[in-house]
Amino acid sequence: MRERDLGPGMRLLLGLLGAAALGAGLLVAATELRAAYLGSPLLPTLAGTVVCGIIALGGATLLRGALRGRIAVRRTGRRPPPR
Repeated sequence: MRERDLGPGMRLLLGLLGAAALGAGLLVAATELRAAYLGSPLLPTLAGTVVCGIIALGGATLLRGALRGRIAVRRTGRRPPPR
């Protein structure tokens, strides 16, 4: 793994996507928990809450990358890494 610097446009786009994923994940998770509290079937709502929590964590990771200005990338070719 190596890190790649982001330009201002990519930082802005990454920040917007991260904020949207974080906000939506938290909002839907809170709605699912409220539905479970009000009497919806427990297992499906808790499973939905866990999925939304994972989405929110992904959004937080994107925001962290936008704030740092760098993201981790993998080498895609089949060439051996440089020595």
